[in-house]
Amino acid sequence: MSVLLWGLTTLVAAFVVQVIFVRWLRPQNHAAVIVAVFGTFSAVALILFVSLASGDGAGTSWWADTARLALLLGSLSLAYIAVYSAIEDDSPSMAMVKMAWQAGESGCVEEDFRAVMDDRLFLDQRIEAMKRDGWIVQSADEIVLTPLGRLWGTIFRRAQLLLRMDEGG
Repeated sequence: MSVLLWGLTTLVAAFVVQVIFVRWLRPQNHAAVIVAVFGTFSAVALILFVSLASGDGAGTSWWADTARLALLLGSLSLAYIAVYSAIEDDSPSMAMVKMAWQAGESGCVEEDFRAVMDDRLFLDQRIEAMKRDGWIVQSADEIVLTPLGRLWGTIFRRAQLLLRMDEGG
């Protein structure tokens, strides 16, 4: 129970600080703010957890609890980053939900979506977001991953291999 409490408290505190940063400082790179805030809060929480748990005479179970806390913080932080990205950049699904919500009770028909949704629009948004976040550089005719982009690509590819997603979603 203490692992869950530590994890949720840490994530709520990180979320509040991240919202304050984004609302007041209006940074260009929201992803960097999220990674910095959630990473810092997670590191501090883990250090505090270890220092408090290892000194209470609980034996070696604090190592297992620390691993559980790190896994909880890491997985929920990464999930939040993915959701934030979808909301921030209007993923196709989020754009469709937004359109249907704005239409209200009358709803939308499929042609409404087709009239507004253009694959090029979403591609352009993703390219701009990746440039803004420092994942890619673009010349006249090619896009190249930066070292940060290669790091994220490695993480995503290893996650795909781990989850046996070689052939796609």
